[in-house]
Amino acid sequence: MQQNKTYKMTGLFVFVGMLCLGAIIFNYVGRRFTMDQKNLVVMYFEESILGLSVGSSVVFQGVEIGKVEKIRLVTNLQKGTFKTPVYVLFDKKKILQFNSNGRVPADVMLKNLIEKGLRARLIGANYLTGALMIELVMDSEQPAVMRGTGKYLEIPTELSSFAMFSNDLKEVPVRESLLRLSDLIADLNQNMPAIMSNISQITAKMNRMLDQKSGEATKTMNNLNATLEEISKTSRSVKNLTDYLERHPEALLKGKEK
Repeated sequence: MQQNKTYKMTGLFVFVGMLCLGAIIFNYVGRRFTMDQKNLVVMYFEESILGLSVGSSVVFQGVEIGKVEKIRLVTNLQKGTFKTPVYVLFDKKKILQFNSNGRVPADVMLKNLIEKGLRARLIGANYLTGALMIELVMDSEQPAVMRGTGKYLEIPTELSSFAMFSNDLKEVPVRESLLRLSDLIADLNQNMPAIMSNISQITAKMNRMLDQKSGEATKTMNNLNATLEEISKTSRSVKNLTDYLERHPEALLKGKEK
């Protein structure tokens, strides 16, 4: 009798566990496949989204306001082009806004922000792993280019800083610059003996000129010293004459006594 009761309790626990597991699976499947598609927002990026994945954060002013729900690859076989729409689901509690007339719906608020310059771009979430996330910024200078079909609310995108740097680098004529540098080095190697000879001649002329100027400068200094010495002698003579006249003023009339 006791054994039968144990079997019943075990069976009850197993049954409850299976119910819980089924509820979890049903909730997950329902959330993934019966998602409210109207709340999805799409973004089309013109660059590689390697590092962006389902679950990546969407931030605005450093605050996480949503996550990436799914990423698709759309191919146009006629044009041979590809697009990668990224679908985002926002947390309504974090993006709701109030005004004097009451609560503003999230889609209405997003449309108003898009008109005022709301743009999306990729930024690094973890530079060690290369993971990316989406940042929303206000940039009215960037034109709003829509690439979707209009089925979902679309936020225009702009290039990331790395993509803009890569595009600018592509415009630099690196090959032509390297060829010109190579030609310049070849010309220098070819003309180096003549250049060094000219430099030696110029150096020798400069040395001779400096020596000549040095001799002229020495002669000038000697002349200047001699002139200064004569001026000094004249000054002493004038001083002696002044002293004599102070002692013998009658010498101006009689002359100096012999």
